Amino acid sequence: MQGGIGGGRNSRLAVELDQFDSAEIVGWPMYDSIASPSAFGALEEHFPISAHGYSVSGYAAGAYSGDYYHRIHISPFQLDLGNVVSAQTQDVFLWNAFLEPRTLVDIVGTEEGVLVSGHPAPPLLFPALQELTWQVTVTPDGQPVLDTLVAWLFENGAAPGLRITANRIIAWSFAPDWGEGIRERFEWLTDVMTSETYAQQRRALRTAPRRELGAPMYVEGRERQMLDLALFGWGSRVWALPIWPDIQLLEQSVPVDSLRINCATQYLDFREGGLAMLRGESAFQFEVVEVESVDAAGLDLKRGTQQAWPAGSRLYPARPAQLTRQPELIRLTDTIDEAEVQFLILEPSDCDTLTALPTYRGWPVLDVRPDESEDLTRQYERMLVTLDSRTALPLVSDIPGRAMPVTGWRWIDMGRAARHWYRCLLYTLRGQQAAVWVPTHADDLTLVDTVSDAATTIDVLNVGYSRFGQARPGRRDIRIELVDGQVFYRRITGASEITADIERLAIDVALGVAVEPDKVTRICWMALSCGASDSAEIDHVTDSEGVASASLVFKGVRDDDL
Repeated sequence: MQGGIGGGRNSRLAVELDQFDSAEIVGWPMYDSIASPSAFGALEEHFPISAHGYSVSGYAAGAYSGDYYHRIHISPFQLDLGNVVSAQTQDVFLWNAFLEPRTLVDIVGTEEGVLVSGHPAPPLLFPALQELTWQVTVTPDGQPVLDTLVAWLFENGAAPGLRITANRIIAWSFAPDWGEGIRERFEWLTDVMTSETYAQQRRALRTAPRRELGAPMYVEGRERQMLDLALFGWGSRVWALPIWPDIQLLEQSVPVDSLRINCATQYLDFREGGLAMLRGESAFQFEVVEVESVDAAGLDLKRGTQQAWPAGSRLYPARPAQLTRQPELIRLTDTIDEAEVQFLILEPSDCDTLTALPTYRGWPVLDVRPDESEDLTRQYERMLVTLDSRTALPLVSDIPGRAMPVTGWRWIDMGRAARHWYRCLLYTLRGQQAAVWVPTHADDLTLVDTVSDAATTIDVLNVGYSRFGQARPGRRDIRIELVDGQVFYRRITGASEITADIERLAIDVALGVAVEPDKVTRICWMALSCGASDSAEIDHVTDSEGVASASLVFKGVRDDDL
């Protein structure tokens, strides 16, 4: 379309408009050209021309470049190191996804025990579209609980960060004195509510027991000096405590950077994700390693060992622990100190429950005999109420009218398997919470006549059961053990005196076999009982391959509904 005067052409119009003939369109409105001559004859442009506008909603579509570029990427962005017992190093990757170089101006967030290495100190030019690698090292030295953000700061405001969390643990490498043994203590917490009729509700308030380990120790010379400073500086810290009773000596050497330790693991306190300690002849020769997995032949480690360990080196399972009280150091000479240490283990110590015990009326039976090399105790607990005006004789009332047997048991000469069994018993009882049938394993009744296979009565020597026992809970369930090893559990449902020397007891179910008196090893009482206390101890006289002893007290509970 040609302009008017001067023959100028509007450069903003398409060439096709020159071929347009408005006369071909009916009703075409004739307007003046948008390019009109000015006073001087030049074209005057009126673009842009306003029109009737309207808004259109929309959104920006995602693109590959927007997902990956124009930023700084970091990997990983979080490190949860758990328990740090030795220096741990992790590679950290940063990718400059900007299309132009960026300048790293600073690295912030490092504190005591956190080191960043791999490149010169900032400022540092970071090329475009390239990846650089830093090494971040966390050492056991520093604050006990580490929670920090290490950030790489760039000149354009980008600040990718790496969050690091860890618990720093220092190894307790001092050896105990075995002269008085090592005490291991378990403590549950049970809410026991007892009615006036001896009915009880027992509720466990802890899912796992508290576990403590205590021992005396002597330190001399350089070790005495280090113990003094360790207690002064870090007495409240968390320590990697070796489980002293589970010590063993390496049969094979462990080279440096080894990821495997061949050793015994059955019945020992090794666990996946836990700790183990290697120790030499002194408290200065040690290494704590993290356990990746445990099998019957040894340990797989998360990281290689930092030094070589010859055959004969000591190996312990280890647990994070804290001193329950600050030990008193007794100065024997100017170079020798004596101390008594008591540690509380700061993580749950899991153990199996006894599932292989025989059951009677829905409850397990403690069929294992106690050790009788020392005298065992037995008494009866009653809920007595005394009314005493102090001017007349006191009035004593037995409100529930029943006695609860309290029986003391003891075990000695326990090796690894026996100690594991005893721990499983403790976890079965859960302090005072759960109940088991506890036989006296004593000669309580004496059979005097043959019992047929279908008989529901047995004749025993008269011991006054008809007068005192009367089929009461606590003295109505019996365990019959035969010479050939067969065991029967039965309930007495009635009793009568046949003669001055013989009583006849009615039982709920026939034995199913004929039993003669000389074929019976013993007949003893059984009482449904729970632990009398929420705490229990193991006295480790030697290590786990030697001798340990333990004692436990059982208290009867009501079994009327069984």
